Amino acid sequence: MSTHIFLLLDMTGSMSSKKEATIDACNEYIGGQQSNGLGDDTVFTLGVFNTNVGMERIVDGVPMDQAPRIEHEHYRPDGATPLYDAIGQAMDLLEPYEGQVLFIIQTDGEENSSQHVTRKDVLRRVAEKTAAGWQFLYLGCDIDAMGRGGDLGIAAGNTMSYDGATTGAAFRNLGDSTRTYRARGSTSSPSFFGAPRTGADDGSDGPNSG
Repeated sequence: MSTHIFLLLDMTGSMSSKKEATIDACNEYIGGQQSNGLGDDTVFTLGVFNTNVGMERIVDGVPMDQAPRIEHEHYRPDGATPLYDAIGQAMDLLEPYEGQVLFIIQTDGEENSSQHVTRKDVLRRVAEKTAAGWQFLYLGCDIDAMGRGGDLGIAAGNTMSYDGATTGAAFRNLGDSTRTYRARGSTSSPSFFGAPRTGADDGSDGPNSG
């Protein structure tokens, strides 16, 4: 069965200071998925969102081994955070897909400007699609990913918190976990990143899950 990886990337104004690190980390993630030797038929979509563009696809359903790298003109942080609208629009686009779905949400801020989709809508749809085998992940930069992801119905073990300085490490963790997910046949799990850690972290071993 084929797998569709959909990376929904925050492109709001607050991401401006993390632009370079985010572009580099995304490109490293893409390259890592192309060099894993799995030889499967995974496809990849990269969507970005803010109030200026809504939800815009930079890469749209291409074979993973043909996915292009992100250029600076593709990622221009600006505007506010219509997170629920972006998630809903992305899920609408994925609805006809008959394979497995890995849906990755990355954001550094709170929902503040959606016009069409509510948190209740997202909760309902995430629950429905999780039951159908979709794998949802929530990556929170400088925010409590476990709490914010939990508000959307995403299991704690499928969330990761990181700060701007550890963007690269966070995406490498994502890449390693994605390769494991694909190698085991894209089977969904409530602990994609493993058991979330609690308590203080000294930063010596990268970003925390949760």
